[in-house]
Amino acid sequence: MRLITYGNEAFKAILEDIDRAQRSILIQMFIWRDDQIGNQLLNHLQSALDRGVQVTIQKDAYGSIFEKAEENKQSLFHKDKQKGIHILAKIIDVGYADDRKPKGYQQKPNEALNKFIGHPNLSLSTSILKDHTKFYIIDDTIFYVGGVNIEDKENGKDIQGRTYLDYMVRIDNPDEVNYFLSRFEGKIAYDANRTIEYVMNRPNDFQVIKDLTHLLNQANYRILMHMAYFGAKSAMQALFNALKRGVKVTIVTSKVSNLQTEYNLYWMNKLQQAGAEVYLYEGLVHAKAILIDDTFIVGSTNLNNSAFDQLGECSLVVQGDAALKESFLQSHKDILSNTIQTNPIKYSKIKSFFEQLLS
Repeated sequence: MRLITYGNEAFKAILEDIDRAQRSILIQMFIWRDDQIGNQLLNHLQSALDRGVQVTIQKDAYGSIFEKAEENKQSLFHKDKQKGIHILAKIIDVGYADDRKPKGYQQKPNEALNKFIGHPNLSLSTSILKDHTKFYIIDDTIFYVGGVNIEDKENGKDIQGRTYLDYMVRIDNPDEVNYFLSRFEGKIAYDANRTIEYVMNRPNDFQVIKDLTHLLNQANYRILMHMAYFGAKSAMQALFNALKRGVKVTIVTSKVSNLQTEYNLYWMNKLQQAGAEVYLYEGLVHAKAILIDDTFIVGSTNLNNSAFDQLGECSLVVQGDAALKESFLQSHKDILSNTIQTNPIKYSKIKSFFEQLLS
């Protein structure tokens, strides 16, 4: 089991494993943008298809809201205009305006995609799932899970020049793949006694609010997190309760996020005043990683309302893995030089109020 920090390192490893695939590749993805890394991955998958590998892709159309509202505004798999998606994309585009983004929402054709979609070895689903999960399974043996979407900003920097902090975990174990798929398909329930588990929201079975909140409430001495978004009431209350118990709570989040910046800073202000150490990252924290005592959690699950009761989610939960813990602690140490601390943390009450409605 290996923790991979930053998307560029994750993509390097993933592409190498795709090139070695012999039988099957399964990808579940929220955002897959029509940009350099999006097409690079497509090309490697095309080669896999051509050599006989069965490729299954579950790409959530709900993620195209952000594909069409941010960065180059180009979606790879969702070129057609969907009314609800288009309206939400326009709201986000206008609400988080940036002169560096292209104007309009016209989608460019992609000939490589047309060839890819027609391949007989491909099984492709592009419906609206509202599933924020991101994972890869290669030859039923190699498993990647984490928070990294397929887009150039994860592979380097966004249009504002900010480095993205994000994580994936690579597991090479067919038994663990089988267990994960059984959990993901709802065949077996969460087992708190297992050293490797998964906090999940699945259709009609939203367990994040219970299981992740429980983990936060069990903290004895440490909660250290690199987290993108905040606001879920049970999670916030768990953090305040931990501080009251004397647990050291340390948070790294974005100084300026791509979404709900002011609402994040509202919570950082409150937590800071309650005794938490808060570091504001000069790049962008897209990570969803938490170390609770010696239990490490990483995946797609934010601490906001969308993650707790609206979207499908999956985060890996690993108890007592010293190497994984030390990798995360080293990453934390490395990024602190690119953070700032201010007291009090300031935020806009008006913007925070409106961002709360969409969190």
